[in-house]
Amino acid sequence: MKDEAAELEIRAGRLRARVGERRYREAQEALQDYCGVLRRMLAGLPRGDPRRGRFEDEWRRLAEETRRRVLAGRAQAGARLARLAQTSQRRRFYGAGQEPHRTWAWLA
Repeated sequence: MKDEAAELEIRAGRLRARVGERRYREAQEALQDYCGVLRRMLAGLPRGDPRRGRFEDEWRRLAEETRRRVLAGRAQAGARLARLAQTSQRRRFYGAGQEPHRTWAWLA
């Protein structure tokens, strides 16, 4: 049982690391790995065992944490793409992105 719990924690750490690195395909595989270990572990526990509730709570926390981190990463990527689109729009033609010089700019 302790070996399975340790393995479950290793898989959770791997999932967190993949999401933190924004490697979402690998994170999906890590999530499937984690779920497989969790299913095997829960299948070995009797129905009324209080550890079932603890593992299910840990699973819910991990799923919510992962969901929030993925959404935040997607939002950041969207903002970067929007900035990139604005930058490339202004510089489509040679010199089109340069702003006119102001008097104060020459003094600084």
